[in-house]
Amino acid sequence: MESKVMKKVALVLLLLLVALFSYFVFGDVNLIAFGPSGERLVRTAFLFILIANIVYFVYLYKTSSKIKEMHYKSKLLNSLLANADTIYLLYIAGSEKPVYMTKNVNSVLNNVEEEDEEKTQKMIDEIFEIPIIKEELRKWDGETEFVSQMFSYRPISDPSNVKRFRVKIYPLKEKKKRYEIRVIYDVTKDYERQHLLVTQAQDIKAREKKLNQITAASYDVAININIATGRYDLNNLKEGITYFGSASEGIYENGLKEIVEKFIHPEDQEKLLQQLSLDNLKKLIEEQKLEPFSITYRLADLENITWLESTVFFTISRGEDQVTILTKNVTENAEYMRSQNALLQEALEAAKRANKAKTDFITMVSHAIRTPMNAVIGISESLLTDEDLSLSTREDIENINTASKNLLEIIDEILDISKIESGILEKNEKEYDVAKLFMDIINLTKEYTQLKKLKLEANISPDIPSKLFGDVSKIRQVIINIANNAVQYTNEGLVTISATSKKKGQNAELTIVIEDTGIGIEKEKLEKIFQEDENKIDFSGMGLSISKKIIDLLNGKIIVESVPNEGTTVTIVVKQKIIDDKPIGDLKNYYSTRKKSFAFDASGKSVLIVDDNKMNIKVAERLLKPYKVNIKSVVSGKECIDIIKNGEKFDLILLDQMMPEMDGIETLKKLKEIKDFNTPVVVLTADAMVGVKEKYLSEGFDEYLSKPINVDELDLLLKKYLKNIAE
Repeated sequence: MESKVMKKVALVLLLLLVALFSYFVFGDVNLIAFGPSGERLVRTAFLFILIANIVYFVYLYKTSSKIKEMHYKSKLLNSLLANADTIYLLYIAGSEKPVYMTKNVNSVLNNVEEEDEEKTQKMIDEIFEIPIIKEELRKWDGETEFVSQMFSYRPISDPSNVKRFRVKIYPLKEKKKRYEIRVIYDVTKDYERQHLLVTQAQDIKAREKKLNQITAASYDVAININIATGRYDLNNLKEGITYFGSASEGIYENGLKEIVEKFIHPEDQEKLLQQLSLDNLKKLIEEQKLEPFSITYRLADLENITWLESTVFFTISRGEDQVTILTKNVTENAEYMRSQNALLQEALEAAKRANKAKTDFITMVSHAIRTPMNAVIGISESLLTDEDLSLSTREDIENINTASKNLLEIIDEILDISKIESGILEKNEKEYDVAKLFMDIINLTKEYTQLKKLKLEANISPDIPSKLFGDVSKIRQVIINIANNAVQYTNEGLVTISATSKKKGQNAELTIVIEDTGIGIEKEKLEKIFQEDENKIDFSGMGLSISKKIIDLLNGKIIVESVPNEGTTVTIVVKQKIIDDKPIGDLKNYYSTRKKSFAFDASGKSVLIVDDNKMNIKVAERLLKPYKVNIKSVVSGKECIDIIKNGEKFDLILLDQMMPEMDGIETLKKLKEIKDFNTPVVVLTADAMVGVKEKYLSEGFDEYLSKPINVDELDLLLKKYLKNIAE
């Protein structure tokens, strides 16, 4: 401000002098009164004053520019330093007040942005009056760089938050003047880091001490190995325990060999030398396989067996890789583990025996039920080949046949549960009639809904392909069980079964939806619906957990949605290969449009039936009758062999497996011993467990048929071995 005023005053004086000079020099001014010499003197004086003013004005202008530039640089420096955690001060040596300080003193010390010059100076003075700083400054020579010890400072804004600072002083000489640049900088973060490191170091030491105590308490011997030097030291951690002799040190390889040969059981020596060799330890370190590992072995005393366990620990440090081997007595543990293993082995054997007994029981029950069911299903199948049946009679026989097959499928469900538990559930895919699948489902569900006076709606799309390839038995099982669940938990209203298909390449994606207006399922239970324990309580039949596993096996999906007191919707989606994409049409016309499946004419062909159950023979004969084959039946394997030995020829033999005196496998072996015997033999069995078919084929049978005999499977076999004319 003062420089601006001075510039204005100088400018006015300069202009005034210029005006006066011009007036005297160029104006009509009479200076004769001064005389000639006086006139020259006056004019010279005016000229001198004018030149002096011009020089002063130029100096003033230049000085003003420099001051302005210095002021700008000062502001710039302050702005650069204001945000730092450091205070910069400039002192003239010996002075108590700074000639310059940054504008961030209050901010750095007290975390307060406002700066008050008087208070700021007071805070700076207080810092340099701190006893530790004052004492260090008293001893300072003023020539070298000064660095104070760390000191604490409590900010006015938050006294509980202690900050840490240091002071540095840099002496400076400039044109014979001595200055001091004093720097006060915040080292709180450095202090906290150092404090943390110290705390961690103390914690590590405490842990090491505790670990050493635990090690000494838990282990008996410690061997420390320096991998780089190959040297070791052995220390016995407990008084009186010297498995490997007294404490020792030396070359590790030599020490290891001596210890193993002298103290270790002969059968364990090679293992120990190999795993604990220096080369192996180095290899593990190079491969970064640094996880601790243990070795169990015996001492050499053959009378009193002592088991030891040595655990190897790696400590990796640059140039100082260490391996520590800690050893303890585990004789009691080893004996305990052996006894426990024996108990576990015994329990495992018991479980295997129980599982085998269960499997044998299921197989026996399956066989026992399948044998009479063979008669029911076989006879009903043969009756359905009669073209003269009335529509109502045909429908009744269809229902008998379907109900019988459903009973058979309940047995299969039991087998499936056993298979799932054993993890051996497999698919059994074949070609099937889609219309028959849904008619079976509708007929069986209808009986259940009628008992509960519920309405059943079936919305089966007429566009679904008529022939598909897949595991129809498992699909039927799942749908019927879910439909039965729907009926069971619906007290009034209706149950709806819907089905649609979408063609995807060579496959049809079947979507089956079962809806009910029943009690529904709560959200909490819905989330656990596929867990076995949940639907054991809430669902009948095979349960949704098994249904889910079966659908997963078929690479499909099952979705359950439900609203309590409104009902449940279950959606099943499975892909099946298309065999015949002709639509199934309207199922309402199923019985009126269904025709008998005509068998081909196999006149001149002969079939031998071997079965000890006369009812089974009757069923087989009725199923073969439409093919017009010559049929001969015997009731034992011995009769079968006698007939073949007597020279009778057959085109096919149907041989039952479960016969007294001589079963099917033994009969087959004796047949194959007969010269020139080459007749195809099909095994008949009620055993439908997984792997049974493969078992019989490996025994030498040509084909396998399970009881009850499936007419479609029988037809395929007869076409393969007997067909000699076009259908």
